[in-house]
Amino acid sequence: MKSTLTFTKNKKKYISKEFDFEAMCCINDVAFRNQDAGELRMCAGAVDYMFDGTGAPDMAPATKARLCREVWLMYLEALTSKNEEAAEDE
Repeated sequence: MKSTLTFTKNKKKYISKEFDFEAMCCINDVAFRNQDAGELRMCAGAVDYMFDGTGAPDMAPATKARLCREVWLMYLEALTSKNEEAAEDE
């Protein structure tokens, strides 16, 4: 599973920290506060968290939307892999 995000701005490539438990918590916090939030709203904080401390500049809305989509897929993968592991233990 791909666990980092990348984007390019002004010919410079920026690479995020790895998707981890804290990134999942960012998504869960929004989801539990607003159950009608879409994936872009739920994942925006996780994207910001993953690029925190990397020196990445503000990103264009289209870039952030793409990255949110990637984080959403990472989140779903993490959730389903946990569910599959639990089912195997039964």
